[in-house]
Amino acid sequence: MNATMNKSTSNRIGFLSSIALALTMLLSHFGCSTMSGSNFSKSKPITREDAIGTWSLTDSENELFNTILSADGSVVDTWWKGEDGVKGERGRWELDNGRIDIRLSSGWRDVIYRSELGYAKLGYPPGLALGSGPQSEPVNNGGAVKVSGDDLRFVGVWIIPGALAGPKYELYAALRSDGMAMKSIDAIHQGTWQIESGIAHVYWADRWHTTIEPVDDGTFFSKSWKPGIALSEMPTGSAVVRRVMK
Repeated sequence: MNATMNKSTSNRIGFLSSIALALTMLLSHFGCSTMSGSNFSKSKPITREDAIGTWSLTDSENELFNTILSADGSVVDTWWKGEDGVKGERGRWELDNGRIDIRLSSGWRDVIYRSELGYAKLGYPPGLALGSGPQSEPVNNGGAVKVSGDDLRFVGVWIIPGALAGPKYELYAALRSDGMAMKSIDAIHQGTWQIESGIAHVYWADRWHTTIEPVDDGTFFSKSWKPGIALSEMPTGSAVVRRVMK
């Protein structure tokens, strides 16, 4: 590894990630695409239909993160170890010789392909010229699982107006498919989340509580309670929120 690489680059460089670890983590939370028997073929190219959706990948430290591939070619992920933190990474994707080629604004490139065990991911560092083929040796290998289920509408990066600082203050919150959450403010950023009666409840380690609820018109509404306030009481803040899609 180049000693001059910045922190976000060095965090993603490492040895072979465990595909089995990624599968184990995902199977306990949301459904995953079939990857064995006659339903999966290594030689079969990945189609556009296969690609669009939410993927769970692992970084060089075997930590899961989600990558959302939209039909318009845009990419948003929940990898919160980079320079943009909880805001994740943005980028573009396309199909290249039956593989998913993801180019991120950070300069990183992820390639998802079919392997003997299912899907897998190769990671290439910043500096690779656009339009060029993959380097002969990636710096990072990992598992890749396309996850499914209605609850995935909550997975991703959310922009939530601050409960205590007025409507112009924005909080970023990233919800991963393994039930982990991270926010962009406060001294303690970590949390967990789960679905209760169709509503995402985020339990922050600093005892704040946030909900994200779908509304009939297709929007989402969030409520937040500061520590010590019961959920049966008036929320500390509430507002329409949106999931970042590009």
